[in-house]
Amino acid sequence: MKLASLLVLIPLSLMSVSAMAGVAEVKGKTQCTVIDSISKKKAIKSACTYTGAIGGASTYGIDNMDYKLKNGKKYSTVNDATFDSGDDGRVKNLVKQVSLNGKPGELVHIRMKTFKVVSETAMDKLREAGSAELDNGILKCFRAIKNKDTAFCTPIVMD
Repeated sequence: MKLASLLVLIPLSLMSVSAMAGVAEVKGKTQCTVIDSISKKKAIKSACTYTGAIGGASTYGIDNMDYKLKNGKKYSTVNDATFDSGDDGRVKNLVKQVSLNGKPGELVHIRMKTFKVVSETAMDKLREAGSAELDNGILKCFRAIKNKDTAFCTPIVMD
């Protein structure tokens, strides 16, 4: 292959890879919920602001957010993943990094009427059905691995 051909093909291939990826800076206002005790069903809702980065490509996804509540308290969440896709289109080799305020965490969905965790299978069914409960009854929550009785939550619409 001639050098001139390579000089044309290399930038084109890089453009095609970058066209499949995207990360956006985001900021706005929402309502945050701090669950002091899941077992005792104690939660405080507060107006909050957020800034962060959300994006992804065919092999990764990022969601890094910083929240500030009306009372000045701050929360930082990370929900990143890397993965491959099999020939059948299914995700394989999934590696997640989830944290709350820099400490290892997990992402769960909590139904606020009952304070119960909603399974991923149930979430998939609610999404498929276009359930209104996704907009106002279930929250996306980050909780620390060491203390699963507390959580920091935001509306699912931010997913």
